[in-house]
Amino acid sequence: MSNLLPVTTILGCKNSMLREGLRHVLSSTRFRLHSENLTRGEVSLDPLDQESPLLFIIDASLYPSDLADGIWSLKQRYGQARIVVLSDSFNLEGMKSAFQSGADGYCLASTGCEALIKYLDLVMLGEVVFPSAAFLSAISGSSDSADQPRDSSSIRMQPLPVSSMSEGHDSPIRTLSSREAEILQCLMQGAPNKVIARKLDVAEATVKVHIKAILRKIRVANRTQAAMWAVNHLSSGSTDAPWA
Repeated sequence: MSNLLPVTTILGCKNSMLREGLRHVLSSTRFRLHSENLTRGEVSLDPLDQESPLLFIIDASLYPSDLADGIWSLKQRYGQARIVVLSDSFNLEGMKSAFQSGADGYCLASTGCEALIKYLDLVMLGEVVFPSAAFLSAISGSSDSADQPRDSSSIRMQPLPVSSMSEGHDSPIRTLSSREAEILQCLMQGAPNKVIARKLDVAEATVKVHIKAILRKIRVANRTQAAMWAVNHLSSGSTDAPWA
């Protein structure tokens, strides 16, 4: 994803160890860290920062009793910003509140480095990434759903991380050809068929055929679900698997 736009990234972490860990993880990525740490107030953005896509990564403990208000305030001040919440645990009410207040992603603070970066890339592509189908059920079945400020039908569910080391011989990964694996990587980057065809020097029709095969093999319904499946399965451990 080196050819994608740099992202001005602002951390909001109460825990200094978490903050420094994130700085280390993101230091060699397109997520360009802002010098200030968000401490429930406004952040000074210079003109260059304002021209770039803006991302807030906030520790849920920064707002121990009013996470929803904190997210809503950030959305009011920085309308086009994307917001990802890091939490020590998956709390259904907390996730629901974050979603309804405008958060674009919610994941564990213990998420692996590669998976976290891929989560952030999906968020910057416009996806809303939350864990577990149970969360979607809770949102859809909420008695106050009519008052929700966001359309819950637009949410993209991110399955809980699966360790690549647990992939067995019957794993869908091992049924993919090397070409299908390449195309799946492109889908994970949000590339359209035309771009994939140009990159791999094949016809666009060939790309469509491969994508249909990929969807069938990994048992998902569309390219967005395929990209999310790849986030969990095409880590460094998985990409070393013997492709068919």
